[in-house]
Amino acid sequence: MLWRHAGRAAAAAILLLAGATAAWAADLGFSATVGLEITYTPIPPATYNIGSDLELGFRMPGFSLDSVTSFDLDGFAGEEVAFALDLGPARIAEEVRFEPEFHWNELSLDVSVVGVGIGVDWIFANIGSTQTPSYSMGVVVSLESRMPFGLSVASVTGFGATDVVNVLGGADAPFCEKALYLYDYLATVCDPADDPDVTIVDGLYFEEELLRLTLEYSGMVASHTMWFDAGGLSQLVFELGYVFADPAIAILTCVTLDGSFAPTEIDAVLDVLVDTVRFTSWTRFAAPLFPVPVPVLFAGQGFVVSFELSGVSVTSETDFDDLFLFEAEKIAVTATIDPITFVSLTTFDAAGFESECLQASVCFSGVRLETRAQFSWEGVELVSFGFELEF
Repeated sequence: MLWRHAGRAAAAAILLLAGATAAWAADLGFSATVGLEITYTPIPPATYNIGSDLELGFRMPGFSLDSVTSFDLDGFAGEEVAFALDLGPARIAEEVRFEPEFHWNELSLDVSVVGVGIGVDWIFANIGSTQTPSYSMGVVVSLESRMPFGLSVASVTGFGATDVVNVLGGADAPFCEKALYLYDYLATVCDPADDPDVTIVDGLYFEEELLRLTLEYSGMVASHTMWFDAGGLSQLVFELGYVFADPAIAILTCVTLDGSFAPTEIDAVLDVLVDTVRFTSWTRFAAPLFPVPVPVLFAGQGFVVSFELSGVSVTSETDFDDLFLFEAEKIAVTATIDPITFVSLTTFDAAGFESECLQASVCFSGVRLETRAQFSWEGVELVSFGFELEF
């Protein structure tokens, strides 16, 4: 019962604070958000954990500050603080995370001059464990430029850092990633994914270099991405396709090669939008795990269909494995009856029902109330409820 009283007291205090500051917030020209989420998570066989996330955000011209503070039954669980200062051609940002001990500190400087963007990220992170912390530093330097005729150039270099593609959003093939939007939507409809980080490794040495060229011209799209490490070329990704506006059709092929120019993956994507119906097909080929005469074999097939009818949006994904046997099915239903939104995500695998996620939210007068429940055939996995206030 103690956590219930504590949660109610915290919610009341936040609402009173928000009400007291809302009157003069508009006069100072800034906006703010306050949110609180309480989460109940069963821990088999007979215990549970209860956590709370307190979110605070402030916005004013040229400046933003966000904070997320987490507690559970053991006490302090984590803290994330991020701020950004926009000076026009330059932007300075810093993010600090504790989980619950110190985990990450990233200071970023981005400058845009004559259509050329230059970014430098200094990162200090704990790459060890809670019991045995180990601290290391990484530096990531990025350069991006977009030409008037649809050509873009990007370069990202990591010193003491790998997975530098995450600086560009994490997509190895940017056009295929855009065409596979429905897959990303189903993966994050109930549990939004965090922005990907680079990986900090021991020692401030050159670790990885990424070079990317992209082209969009008269419906044709193409990209070429190369990765280099200390040993030289490590991976290449080629992407080529056509994107038509009327009718809305995207046809894309993506080929991944290793450092010896041997193909490791081939993806074929077809994305079609007709009125309110969208259909996406994703065919995958991959290098076999055992020697065969051909370099790649069929690795899987996925189909996604999305349509809207009378204010209800339905999205269904069907996946097949490398033997073209049924592997998984996801069905998401979103219904909005202003001001209430209801979301359901049901997942099946080859054995039958796997999991269910239910989410409901209501928005009124700058307040958003939300509740979510996740369960599988083993029982309840998570229940949460919370609110967000904007003023």
